[in-house]
Amino acid sequence: MPTTLDLDTLRALLAIVELNSFSRAAERLGRSQSAISLQIARLESMVGHPLLERARGRVLGPTVKGAELVAHAREMIALNERAVTAMRRPASDAPIRLGMPADFLERDFASAVGEIRSRFPRAQLSVRTDLSARLAEDVDQGRLDLAFYKRAPSNAADAAIAFEPMAWFGKVPAPNRSDDAVPLVAFADGCAYRGEALRGLRLMGRDCSIACEARSLSALVGAVKAGLGYAALPVELGVRKSLQQASDLAGLPRLNAVELALGIAEGCNLPFARAIGGIIAERCALA
Repeated sequence: MPTTLDLDTLRALLAIVELNSFSRAAERLGRSQSAISLQIARLESMVGHPLLERARGRVLGPTVKGAELVAHAREMIALNERAVTAMRRPASDAPIRLGMPADFLERDFASAVGEIRSRFPRAQLSVRTDLSARLAEDVDQGRLDLAFYKRAPSNAADAAIAFEPMAWFGKVPAPNRSDDAVPLVAFADGCAYRGEALRGLRLMGRDCSIACEARSLSALVGAVKAGLGYAALPVELGVRKSLQQASDLAGLPRLNAVELALGIAEGCNLPFARAIGGIIAERCALA
């Protein structure tokens, strides 16, 4: 049978040679020193030569054969990385149809796009912002390739990638008695924030009225600052927009956190889509 060199073992060899230490190499690779030592022992047995010069437990450097294998190892690992990157690129120049909530564009989306272009030069993004319910439906029906959307906590197959604690924001001029209808500032039906606000008020037995149905985040923020009503928003988003949290005297219910999920359409290039989604999640969703 042909002899096959294991890439993880070659990475361990490179780390030992670069750091002159088994313990530091193990720490870099997130493994135990005994596991690294066993890998190198098996590698030396496979190639039939000692690969490291050692004295009193210290690594002095590679042997002649060790240096020869290190050169091959660097080429093999680099080739492996190029192959993986090539396979994760889109199969064509067709744009990736990406859906997301509008507030993602006000986070660190610019740097996310920059990293995507750096890692996947051929990738083209076609971005659409919409309400979460529509985004979830469109990625399920294949009208989007991948989408970030918000929802009430669930056990759905598309696992949550983050949770956003919610709070009430706003201050209305008139006293808000417990039997008054709560004036709401919200996005259209299908927004997870609106859904959580209505759920909390319903459980509390409070009536509400839509004082302003906003079509954009800037419009919603303006309506809250104008005192038109209360808005249920993620805590970090409200603080970032310099909105005042509602007083306990307003008699508003406590809100559950909203779940953020990433959906990928069936038939989409899964590794590539997950790579794109991971970059955006790190820069925007988890920021």
